[in-house]
Amino acid sequence: MGRGRQAKGRRTPVRGTGPAITMTTSNTRPINPGLADLWMPLLRELTDRYPSWVVWKNPESAFSGPGDIDSLAPPAQWSAIQRTFREWAIENEFRPIMVCRHVPQGPHFIAVDPSWPHMLILDVKEVSTWRGSTLVDYRGLEGATHIEERGFRRMRPGVEGVVKLMLNGVLIGGRPNHESLEIKGVDGLLRSDPEGVDLAAGWFGPMAGAVRSGVAAYLEGGWDRRSMLQIELVAGLKSFTEPRTAISRLLFKHYTIKRCLILQSVRKDNRRIPDDAADWYRQVAVNHEVDLIPQA
Repeated sequence: MGRGRQAKGRRTPVRGTGPAITMTTSNTRPINPGLADLWMPLLRELTDRYPSWVVWKNPESAFSGPGDIDSLAPPAQWSAIQRTFREWAIENEFRPIMVCRHVPQGPHFIAVDPSWPHMLILDVKEVSTWRGSTLVDYRGLEGATHIEERGFRRMRPGVEGVVKLMLNGVLIGGRPNHESLEIKGVDGLLRSDPEGVDLAAGWFGPMAGAVRSGVAAYLEGGWDRRSMLQIELVAGLKSFTEPRTAISRLLFKHYTIKRCLILQSVRKDNRRIPDDAADWYRQVAVNHEVDLIPQA
């Protein structure tokens, strides 16, 4: 697995953490500080092998506890990325390995570490959507990514900050979600990379000025609800020009997610594997790919 062959040797910090430490914030979230060392060889390998692959937001959540690695890549590369993920999982003796294809924008590749009761998930999308239309597309990322100091490709901070400002910070009606903005570290991302902010604002076309005004107001401690409402309305109107995207999201929200045990665990139970794991895996296998790797 190239550079990723170091993965097996890096398992010790994860396995040595013992029981998860519980941190209580607004929700109780298990913490496992060794997960970053576990993920890093895979992310570096994906960076080396697939120049269009990029982590597009918030990998830190997966580095410290239950969380996904959220990434973008061309659909033509998804099968190869799946093989690379499987190599990493096998080297680390994770079982089972699962694939969920219920999210319209792309697959979830999932592995289970026997010493950690939460799924390890690599989420790969073609696009990310907001208000029924495309927000981020892997095809439009020129200048928007960088190789960070740990050796994997991700969005530059200002771009990620604008994306999170919309996804996590804007409630229906252009209202602010202050708690989420703070949790996601949006202020620091925006302040650290003004050029990235300006680049991401350009993705919004005629609403670029409203994005810049919204960012400026937020960084000054206020909130430009008028600008945010305009951005939101235009995104909603844009969904009429992307009927496939809008319809797939509606079907996913109101039908598909109710049939997917993996996504229900992601949404409701911090990606936790149920206590009766064997029975749960059998149920998951009804509409997922489940690969039970035998012990050596």
